[in-house]
Amino acid sequence: MISEANQQSEISDNYAGSLSVSLPVDRMRDLAQINIAKAVTAIASEWLVIIIVITLFHQFWHPFLYPIAVMFIGARQHALAVLQHDAAHYRLFPNKRWNDAVGEVLLAWPILISNQYFREYHFLHHRYIGTEKDGNRIQYGTHTPTGEPTPAWQFPKQRIALVFWFLLRISGVAGAIYLARSIHRILTQGSISYRLLNLLYYAAILVIIFLVNGGQLFLIYWIIPLCTWFAGTNLLRIAGEHSAIDRPDNFYRLTRTTIPSWFDRVFIVPRNISYHLEHHIYPHVPFYKLPELHDRLMAQESYCQNSQITRGYGQVLRELTGDR
Repeated sequence: MISEANQQSEISDNYAGSLSVSLPVDRMRDLAQINIAKAVTAIASEWLVIIIVITLFHQFWHPFLYPIAVMFIGARQHALAVLQHDAAHYRLFPNKRWNDAVGEVLLAWPILISNQYFREYHFLHHRYIGTEKDGNRIQYGTHTPTGEPTPAWQFPKQRIALVFWFLLRISGVAGAIYLARSIHRILTQGSISYRLLNLLYYAAILVIIFLVNGGQLFLIYWIIPLCTWFAGTNLLRIAGEHSAIDRPDNFYRLTRTTIPSWFDRVFIVPRNISYHLEHHIYPHVPFYKLPELHDRLMAQESYCQNSQITRGYGQVLRELTGDR
């Protein structure tokens, strides 16, 4: 499922600039080692939890419990996106064909993402972070052509402005845009064979939903969480990763690491995605090794002095309002 463009001219996910931190080659080789069992367990456990939660909330339906279901399922969709993110970096399975097949069919396509398309702009984000070639600027419109943050992505914000910023993004507005862009991508991005395969996949899913009369369940327990909590927390995470960072060094000013609380892990930043500075320095380390990588880097004085390490997303929110 790798496009011809990706095969012929694959962009590196390594930072194009210079870094002031490094670990021994043998240590990095160990940290970059792919563990197939951990990848399979992560994928299977996320899908199992999704099925169990939908079943339980449907059986014991209550309107006051539904927002919790939306948050939890949206967070699990976010976890699928994080695992797909590892597939984009070829960190899910050592075999690239299996890596991409699983990354598309079980992780990306269910949440209307293309692993192939994501890889293209995400590698640009890694390689040229903070520059006009940064893939996030292209995908999310975070900056103007002159390099200034757009109004929506100007941080820090006043507290009330940040509240409205987040509420707008979990209200379904961002989700509607997400759906429209996903449909446009399905119809226009990639080779003809890739698009046909993608369309056949969604057609098969819709046929199954129709046959089991599951349209209402699909809307309530998949589309609404995807368009509200998933869409909102995904954008909040991006803001938390790359905004309102007060560091003297240019590279370290671009990315924050957040040590997540249990609430953060369950509802906002699953599967170690908030160890984000570490990921940008060594993108070939899989998600289950990022906490260990963090510990290794923290043993280096230059990393401790320069890095922005935040404890919990409560503190991230405070930093996004200029409160340190």
